[in-house]
Amino acid sequence: MELGNPTAIYFLSLAALVALLYALELLSSRKALERFAGSGVVGKIVKGFSRRRKILKRSLVVLALIFLILAWAMPRLGKGTRIVKREGADVVVALDVSTSMLAEDVSPNRMDVAKQAVINLILRLPDDRFALVGFAGASFIHCPLTLDKDALAMFVDFMNPGVVAQQGTNIGAAITESLKALESSSGRGKAIVLITDGEDHGSGSDAALDRAESEGVRIYTVGIGTPGGEPIPIRDAKGNIRAYKRDERDEVIVTRLNEGTLDRLAAATGGESFRLGGGEREITKLARAIEGLEKGVFEERAFEDYVEIFPVPLLLCFVLLVAEAFVGDRVKYV
Repeated sequence: MELGNPTAIYFLSLAALVALLYALELLSSRKALERFAGSGVVGKIVKGFSRRRKILKRSLVVLALIFLILAWAMPRLGKGTRIVKREGADVVVALDVSTSMLAEDVSPNRMDVAKQAVINLILRLPDDRFALVGFAGASFIHCPLTLDKDALAMFVDFMNPGVVAQQGTNIGAAITESLKALESSSGRGKAIVLITDGEDHGSGSDAALDRAESEGVRIYTVGIGTPGGEPIPIRDAKGNIRAYKRDERDEVIVTRLNEGTLDRLAAATGGESFRLGGGEREITKLARAIEGLEKGVFEERAFEDYVEIFPVPLLLCFVLLVAEAFVGDRVKYV
């Protein structure tokens, strides 16, 4: 037997103190009567009073206190070890944070819609571990693999064009950095969710795809934007559009969704391609696809199973208090 709250045992000294105080009370009350009326007439004054009954009542209270303290100590019996495993897939979300994500061909803009999609995805997959990579012209791991969804959501909220200084869109570097985030993964179910408009200004995506395929990593692409495209607004401090982003020839840049690139990336590793709109249907389909991945064991913990027996002393405490209430101080005389 073990005690869930062994500190409570020290309070048994309180029961001993109460018993001592009751004993002193009985002695002092008897001596006080003898001093007041003399030992010869004490019996007549307290005729009908039962000293034994009073001792019994006080004893019942002390015993009830002892059982209450024992119940507080939470006694329990062990019945073996229980192994608890947590299983899931390892997923890296690679989020495009280039300035093209400020385009407003989806409302309010691509960046905000993409961030909300990431939050919805991690909420739908509570047992999976997630990492977060932000990419533009360069890529960085902003959050390593974690089960802490609140911490991950905080990093997602922080993501905006500007967190990666080198602008442009290098999808090959994004995949390579995502694979680096998966190096600590011991599971077989591994995936990269690439959320971008599909414009690729870098090189090396083919080599990154070959590595992902060889390591058994599925790539799921989530396209955001419209094929018709949209200029990239430049806003002032009040949020008003003051101009549109221009290229080196001073022409307004129109950023378009490149579905062909995204379809190719997904197909190369046996993944799927999705297009992000205003609803959550595509994210639901993406979550189901990830749920179908083979699960790995993240952590394994051993717990002792116990049978709590504190109700027994608690019940005895209650019975003793009820019994004390029915015991009188006096005996009946006919």
